[in-house]
Amino acid sequence: MPKYDPTEKTKMEMLEVAVKIFRKKGWQSVNIEDVVKEVGVTRGAFYHYFKSREDFIYATLMQLLIEDNPYIEAMNKEGLNALQKIRFAFKKGIKHPYNTVLSNEELLKAAHDSVAFKCYIMFSLEVLAPYLEKLIIEGNKDGSINAQYPKHLAQAGILLFNEWLNLTAFNMSPHEFSERVLFLELLGKQTGIPVMDDELKEILMQNYETHRGK
Repeated sequence: MPKYDPTEKTKMEMLEVAVKIFRKKGWQSVNIEDVVKEVGVTRGAFYHYFKSREDFIYATLMQLLIEDNPYIEAMNKEGLNALQKIRFAFKKGIKHPYNTVLSNEELLKAAHDSVAFKCYIMFSLEVLAPYLEKLIIEGNKDGSINAQYPKHLAQAGILLFNEWLNLTAFNMSPHEFSERVLFLELLGKQTGIPVMDDELKEILMQNYETHRGK
């Protein structure tokens, strides 16, 4: 058991190390032993702050969002309607360093990390979707969006955009990936939230080419 730590400085140090490893190599390389060794604490100290690796990954995702939250940045953008704010948040999310630094081998390992994948799903539903829901409600008010069931649309949209287009989880041909992008464009129009503009489609296809070239 670690010494009394009212500021939880040790916990923050472990999260900072995890974020550093994650940004460079992905979740498959976030090893509890490496984290505690770099921080200079025992494995027992780790479990004082985190119940499991799953709990640790979830906390690290929260820390990443605190450091760089595209939804908060979008909400603070002046002169944009809600639909434009959603587009801004999606485009910035695609350009996150994690989406560009991993090799194909690292992506394959990450795709088979069931703990990390579960954390991504729950984090998307519990943390990211509420931000999107607020923007959908705002869009219904400012007229840029005309959508029913904002909560459920936000959850489905986050999962489709973050996971169904996830190049880590799915090995897609250019044609398949392009069709998924076009389907999401159609789905957005049908549900009253036409988020897929030409720039977003181009960014998605560029991201695909970047991963394909690794």
